[in-house]
Amino acid sequence: MDELEAVEKLARRARRDGPPPMNVASAVLARLRAARPTPILPLAIVAAGAAIAAVLIVAIAAHAWMTGVDPQAALFPTLEIAQL
Repeated sequence: MDELEAVEKLARRARRDGPPPMNVASAVLARLRAARPTPILPLAIVAAGAAIAAVLIVAIAAHAWMTGVDPQAALFPTLEIAQL
């Protein structure tokens, strides 16, 4: 038997061999039940800060949008005079 046949024999044996049956569900559930809950207060503080920042940005943007000058207003000054 040469080396290639030995490797093929080992490969056939490895294909037949499966992983051992294991049930880890009970251990995982026990570990999840024993774990302390994650505190939500830091996340809530960050979320509140982000919401406040978003509201401020929207307010500033809305104010800038409403008070902004139309860029084409300088092109048509005679139309404003004609409408008066």
